[in-house]
Amino acid sequence: MTTSPHPTTSPSPAQPGPPAPAADWSPACVVFDCDGILMDTEANWARVQRAVAQRHGLAYTDAMERAMMGWSAADVATAIADAAGADRALVHADVLRTEEQTLTGQIVPLPGALETVREFAERLPVAVASNSTRTILGVKLEQAGFAPHLATWVSSEDVARGKPAPDIYAEAVRRLGFAPAEALAVEDSVVGATSAVAAGLVVVAVPSVPDGDPVPAHHRVVSLTDPAFRSLVARWLG
Repeated sequence: MTTSPHPTTSPSPAQPGPPAPAADWSPACVVFDCDGILMDTEANWARVQRAVAQRHGLAYTDAMERAMMGWSAADVATAIADAAGADRALVHADVLRTEEQTLTGQIVPLPGALETVREFAERLPVAVASNSTRTILGVKLEQAGFAPHLATWVSSEDVARGKPAPDIYAEAVRRLGFAPAEALAVEDSVVGATSAVAAGLVVVAVPSVPDGDPVPAHHRVVSLTDPAFRSLVARWLG
């Protein structure tokens, strides 16, 4: 298992994205994605998807892995059940059981993640918005040491629709007591960034697949330790 899915090279050229915020904009609160941003669990999530797909007679391809990156367990279960002609509830239970069984020893904070969350939390309210289920998300955040620094976290089970719908980010910002335009989101996937942009947040993208589909965002950096990101943090926190 790798310690980081992010490269250490300089940021790629700017890609099309949502309109830039005002030059003097700074966040009143921050909402982080979990998997692929705070901790390296994306590889484990892909193993879960592969195992469940194969148990239901499906060939789990690279294209499937890319397509389902950032999806909720419910959406993954629906896709596998539909493709395999299986019962969705049984597949969903299989996905949840398999993920819980494979989490042990797999929760590793990404470089700079804990430090970044702690740094923001000393000045601003911080939340996590994730497509994980409520129980799994709590386990991840507690075991990796993020929970004490968070005001709240929102799972796919806490809203009507998971990412890429805006519900999770909208709910996280609501709980923190701010308007979406006052909030910063930190995301790694197209699915997650699409959710945050749709909810009206300013988005920093840290793509976990640098050569994948463009991630919609206002700022793009290569890691949480990237000097470009550190410069933004210094400007926002003054």
